[in-house]
Formats: sequence, structure tokens, C-alpha cells
Amino acid sequence: MAINFRRPVRALRTVISRQARIAAVLAVSAFALPAAAQGYPDRPVRFIVPFSAGGSTDVTARTLGEAMAKDLGQTIIVENRPGAAGTLGAALVAKAAPDGYTVLVGGVGPIMVVPELDPSLPYRPSKDFEAIGQITNNDYGWVVSAGSPLRTAADLVDTARQRPGQLSYMTTGVGGPLHVSMEYFAKREGLSMNHIPYQGESQAMGDLLANRLDVAVMSLTVAAPQIKAGKVRMISLLSAQRSTLMPDIPTLAEGGFPGYEIPVWLGLFVPAGTPAPAVEKLAAAMQKSLRQPAFQARMRDLGAEPVGGARDQYLAFLKSESARWKTRAAETGVSR
Repeated sequence: MAINFRRPVRALRTVISRQARIAAVLAVSAFALPAAAQGYPDRPVRFIVPFSAGGSTDVTARTLGEAMAKDLGQTIIVENRPGAAGTLGAALVAKAAPDGYTVLVGGVGPIMVVPELDPSLPYRPSKDFEAIGQITNNDYGWVVSAGSPLRTAADLVDTARQRPGQLSYMTTGVGGPLHVSMEYFAKREGLSMNHIPYQGESQAMGDLLANRLDVAVMSLTVAAPQIKAGKVRMISLLSAQRSTLMPDIPTLAEGGFPGYEIPVWLGLFVPAGTPAPAVEKLAAAMQKSLRQPAFQARMRDLGAEPVGGARDQYLAFLKSESARWKTRAAETGVSR
């Protein structure tokens, strides 16, 4: 009996044809996202600021966004999403489409400190974000109203010891870096102070001016105009070195309390999985903006130091910062 080879051959050709079509579809899918990213950006980009308008993060984001928009050829829209020490805005970006069009202007709080205190957060920085680069280091300090009797760091410590639990201080959120650092200081110095969280620095300024608040842990960016107007004083800077903007303000170490510096920085982050071409374009535009003399002058006028640098250096910096804040957060016992 003759064996019919035609049907097996036709079947084999059908299988091969189907496999070829599947391979073609997979190939197109593999190249579709990078190809789309090559034309990035072809629409406006959103900068998510996880704090209220008028604060140091907001001002920095708007200044950087304006500079980067010129290089990217697209509008950068700044959106304020304040709340929960910056984690509401951070969570929004972490869960956004990884296409390079939603960018977090974030820093120590939502990226380093709060995740150490709250494992229930809907994001984990190490797996949900891709770091673009560092923007600035920012100067923060203890700010009091012009009529306050507190004039030095020693005055604040002495008053807190004499009035345990009565001296009020503000930060921008429970479990944020400013709160953790203040509680770290208080614990080590044997103090008890009353923490009052605000959604943003600009809201706290009104209460400070009205003497409803004893001390504000506030950025020089926000405090500088009122300092120059003589309405408030910064009695101690919480940075390692004096500010180039207002060099007359002593550091906390110079006031007799070394080892309590608060390193406050800002960087850009996108959702994990964002295509490399988009990440690279954002990084390049950011670095170019940071090198502009006009941008550098504007940041220094606000009490911030432009940083920049290679992405691998920033990743190494984030790793070391994470270890620092993990230790400090654990020692304070602050919870959310």
C-alpha cells in the first residue's frame, strides 16, 4: 500500500507557517515599545510634586521643568499631590504607566525614610522606581518668628528641657526625614517636644508669623524671603556647612550639637520598566539644565545647591543614604 506523504507535508507547512507568524508578532512586540520611546517625548510630561505648592520641592520642580522643557521640546506640567509625608504622590508615580511621561520629583522622605517606617505602603522604592539623577542638596534649619525669645540652638534645647512636651515644632509630615531627624535629636538630647505635621512649608509660615507655632523645621528656600524681610529668623542651619546664600546662619554643629545634620536632597524618578531611551533623554535634559548658569544661580538664590553627576554615582549615593536612614529611623522608634 502506497503511503500518502502530501497530507503530512501540508500539515508541516501549516505548523511552520503558524510558528513564523507567531515569531513575527513577537518580534514586532519586542521592538514596538523601544521604537515608540525613540520618538519620546511626543506629548507633555508630568512632574509630580508630592508636597504642596510654594515649598522648596515645588519651586525646584517648576524651575527645573521650565529648563528641561526647552531641551525636550515638550511642555512639562507640574502637579502637586501632597499628603502622607510625600508618599501619596510617590505612589501615584510608582503605579503610573512606565512610559516616561509621569516623573516624580522626590527626595529623602518618600524614597528613603517613610518606606522604612511603613511596610504597608503601596510601593517599594527599590523595585518600583528607576532613578534618573540628583537635582539638588537643600539647606534646612530651625526657623522662629522675629519676636521669639529663641535665638540659638542652645536656647531651643534649654527651653525644651524647661517645658517638656510644650515646645511645638513643625515638619512636612509624620515619619518624614525632618520628623525622624528631630526625634533623633530629641531622644539623644533627652528632650520632649510636640510635633505638628503640615502638608507643606508655605502653610506653616502663616502660623509661625502669627506665633501659633514655636519652631518650624523649614527650608531656606521658603524661609529666605521672610528672613530678609525681618519677619522670621533661622537660628540654626541643619546642614554640614554654612549656606552660601546666608552665610551668617550658624550650623547646628557650630551651636554645640554636632552629628545631627539633615541631608535633604531631591532627585527625579520614573516608574520601573520605563524604556531606556526615555530614561536617557530625561537624564540628559536634566544634566544639561543643571549646568546652565541661570539655573545654578536661581537654585543658589533659593538656598539649594545643584548637584547632577552620572547616574551610576547617584545610584551609589542612594544605596549609602538608604543605610543611613534605616539606622536613624530604627533608633528613633517613630511609627506611622
